[in-house]
Amino acid sequence: MAASPQLVLQSLGNKTERYVFLDLYRALIVLFMLEGHVLRELIVPSLHATQFFAWHEIFHGISGPGFLFSSGFTFAIAAQRKWQQAIVLNKKFFQRLWRILLLIFIGYGLHVPYLSLSKTLAQATSMQWSNFLAFDALQCIAVGLLIVRLSLFFFKQERPFIIFIAVLLLIFVYTAPYCWILPIHTIPLWLTSILNGVTGSPFPLFPYVGFLFAGVLTAWLFLREAQSGNAVRYIRSMLFVGTGILFAGFLLDALPFQTYPVYDYWHTSPNFFLIRLGILLLMLGSLWHIEKFLSFHNLLQTRGTHWFIVLGIESLFVYIAHLVVLCGWTINAEANLRWWFGGKCSFAAALLISAAVILAMIPMALFWNYLKKNHLIVARGISWWMGFCIAWSFLFHPY
Repeated sequence: MAASPQLVLQSLGNKTERYVFLDLYRALIVLFMLEGHVLRELIVPSLHATQFFAWHEIFHGISGPGFLFSSGFTFAIAAQRKWQQAIVLNKKFFQRLWRILLLIFIGYGLHVPYLSLSKTLAQATSMQWSNFLAFDALQCIAVGLLIVRLSLFFFKQERPFIIFIAVLLLIFVYTAPYCWILPIHTIPLWLTSILNGVTGSPFPLFPYVGFLFAGVLTAWLFLREAQSGNAVRYIRSMLFVGTGILFAGFLLDALPFQTYPVYDYWHTSPNFFLIRLGILLLMLGSLWHIEKFLSFHNLLQTRGTHWFIVLGIESLFVYIAHLVVLCGWTINAEANLRWWFGGKCSFAAALLISAAVILAMIPMALFWNYLKKNHLIVARGISWWMGFCIAWSFLFHPY
């Protein structure tokens, strides 16, 4: 008797195995993010028109999609390891929903105008409200994870779930140009900020959640092939497909006609989506081979690679910490890098500051990872205490 899709999926992978190439991938994305965010914020505005900056934006532009893609990949791994918890209503199911909602709270919390609800309601300007409601990477990841988790719970079988996610991927990517020209004056600001970037959202659902769906599909197929002992063949195919998608994006964009009423290459172009997805697939496949090489030579646990792997493991921590250092928050609105150096630096100066930020993030990530591994109760206590203090101050302090 053939096994049901659930039982086949449940048997995939090793429950204790860690996919180090995914940590390496996230670490590389973190480095792209840190360098790119610092350079973009600090260089003189006139430098944005240079060819160097244009090429820089192509590669820096994969950091956000890279986090979305890895989140989808990680979801697929977690779902196949704990299949029963993903398809039934139980305590673990609701705990995962809470973690998703927490990402949304953190995402909006990083943009709150004042650490006081009453002051925000009374004094926040329209620009501040627009910045607060802007949909960033964390919110986009959270909503994408909510979609795939609820979809998996609804379908409860592998094939319809995968088909549905593939259809959603096409819809979010190829309808994005139309979504970005919706009449925003007829749609509430909060909803517009979620759907498109017209009001300033860096990562609206259209088209960016498509990267998360692509990560789910890529991981699902990878785990299938790994179960059959064909992981090497699949990774080689991934490199081939990534190269094909990359060149297809460039070739389609070079065609002398367009099918959309408004063509915004940097924000909504399906061709630019293909280019970035191709780059991500090439990165992931290459890092899989690098992991095998490092593992073969017993180099994965050395000091030279450990910090890099931890940077990938603690990517969420680094994301939040670097935003506070670079852009500031309510507690350091005038004591951050953007306040001191924003729009004043040359490329060389901005790159030096980027290196300094990276060097500062590494020990912070190592320390936080050490706490989580060796003193989990302390790490959780710090997280909950900080969350409680911030929530209490926001809800009850008038300022």
